[in-house]
Amino acid sequence: MVEFEEYPDKKYCICRSPKMKTEIYIKKDNSGFIFYEISLEKGVLPADLSGKYSSMKKAKAAVTAFLNNRKETFAAKSEFLAQEREKRKAKDVSVVHSEEHQHIREGSDH
Repeated sequence: MVEFEEYPDKKYCICRSPKMKTEIYIKKDNSGFIFYEISLEKGVLPADLSGKYSSMKKAKAAVTAFLNNRKETFAAKSEFLAQEREKRKAKDVSVVHSEEHQHIREGSDH
């Protein structure tokens, strides 16, 4: 899934995907013509996205196709796994606390 945050008045678009931590930018080039270019927040632009696009729509289509065919980056996968670990830790802590409360309740009944 690709999320587009578009600013038509500035001829600018920010593209985000859970497959990448880095944002992808589509912006009007400085040549004075109708063309748009794609760049990354950081890192090297993949060859599949380099070049000029005659419209924002065509640039967005290229970004979508690129991300649909791309695997998660190492950084994005690491971040996802870290979040999953945190969720499991929080769940484990809540289970331990509920077990402790259960023992306390059982002890008070006798």
